[in-house]
Amino acid sequence: MIDNGPGIAEEIRDRIFYPLVSGRDGGSGLGLSLAQSFIEQHQGMIDVDSRPGRTCFTILLPISDRV
Repeated sequence: MIDNGPGIAEEIRDRIFYPLVSGRDGGSGLGLSLAQSFIEQHQGMIDVDSRPGRTCFTILLPISDRV
């Protein structure tokens, strides 16, 4: 997912996946923490690259032929 917003503030960039850390006024700081937990429960990973005008989240999940 990529957006063209203001980017993630440098002072919180290394903590954005921690609970209660939010870059938005009124944000709960739970969304990215929950997303990371769900992704890791499926042996995946989430990464972010952010600068003003472009923030990109990359989610990698393993493929399995198990049903």
